[in-house]
Amino acid sequence: MTRLHCIMASAALAIVTACATTRETGSPSAKAGPEPVIRVLVLSTGAAATIATTGAYRAVGEDGSILLASNRGGTVAIERSGRTLQIRTGGGEQNAETGGAITIEPTGDAALSAGGVWYPGRIRVALNANGNLDLVNLVPLEVYLEGVVPHEIGEPGADGYAAVQAQAVAARTYALSRMTLNRDEPFDVEAGVADQVYRGREKQSRLASAAVRDTRGVALRFNGRLCDTYYSATCGGHTSDIRQVWPDRPSAPYLLGCLDRADGEGASFCAAARNFRWRYSFTGLALGRTIRQTIPSVLGVPASSVGDLVDVRVMGRSASGRVSRLEIETSHGTFTVEGDKIRRVVMLDVANGRILPSTLFDLEKHMTEGRVGWVSFVGGGNGHGVGMCQNGAIGMAKRGFSYAMILEHYYPGAEPRAGY
Repeated sequence: MTRLHCIMASAALAIVTACATTRETGSPSAKAGPEPVIRVLVLSTGAAATIATTGAYRAVGEDGSILLASNRGGTVAIERSGRTLQIRTGGGEQNAETGGAITIEPTGDAALSAGGVWYPGRIRVALNANGNLDLVNLVPLEVYLEGVVPHEIGEPGADGYAAVQAQAVAARTYALSRMTLNRDEPFDVEAGVADQVYRGREKQSRLASAAVRDTRGVALRFNGRLCDTYYSATCGGHTSDIRQVWPDRPSAPYLLGCLDRADGEGASFCAAARNFRWRYSFTGLALGRTIRQTIPSVLGVPASSVGDLVDVRVMGRSASGRVSRLEIETSHGTFTVEGDKIRRVVMLDVANGRILPSTLFDLEKHMTEGRVGWVSFVGGGNGHGVGMCQNGAIGMAKRGFSYAMILEHYYPGAEPRAGY
């Protein structure tokens, strides 16, 4: 048994009672009702933007006035001129100017394209505080989720359907919580990894759309409040404690980490995942080049203060076995990196933004004349590990767990409730 497995096993004994995995939980009945409209920032660009449409549309000003309209598809160009916006059709037949935002609205079933991606609903164009153009997709929440779920959990197959349902509920809960948090902001969420990956009508799947429909309106709540439903690809056998990963974010009893297996069993639910276990090795010179680039940006120190790599040491672990504190000794001093920042300091590929998959790792190293000759990071998991393990959810679904049971396992104490 490796040291990594020993750490995870001992951690499991300490908190195995934190997560129930086998108690049957009833599924909430989704009730019919109007759904809210979510505002999704899909593009932020400079002084000009072009929106394409597949059919009839109109451009509406902030006061509700119709600036221009067309009974056929085409393009619309919007440009900044001082603090006003100028709009014209692709052929130049119509043009207008306004001092406020402009909303492009299809008048039928047409789709709109911005930045090469086709979106349902409407697109609002407005000047942001920096004087650039923000393009915000105004779309019913359930329709938005159909453009999120397949990009977040992929296509696990029919036997993984319960995991897709669980993903739909987690994504809906996240969106609703951000809509509450950002109600006074220009948009609720961004369309990328900063919030949830959303690609409009691109790569929609029947399985994901069915999961969204079958869980319509259902969201997770704890003591009556919407949950923070974080999730990541693969936990590596144990989910994370949010207090260790993001000490600056609000904590909750359902985000303190749990063993990713059924009571009394040895195999983790996510054991079949590609990144369940991994190894990445560096020479001391290569890791030194990396940290000279990453430490200044992550820790906010001058680049001249970093120096050459001397040693790297694990100085603390969380109950899940993850490294909570990494010490990097250089010729100019010693730097301490904590929590999820470790992944952004020990990057696999700085040029392409590839970070260390997770902080669940051991170190194997060889010292040469008092310095690191080479070091291997031997670990498991992919992502921050907080909340739901997506590959673990798929593993549970394939074993017959319902989506409510999956959610109960990864967010213990939270309850799925129909919200609309």
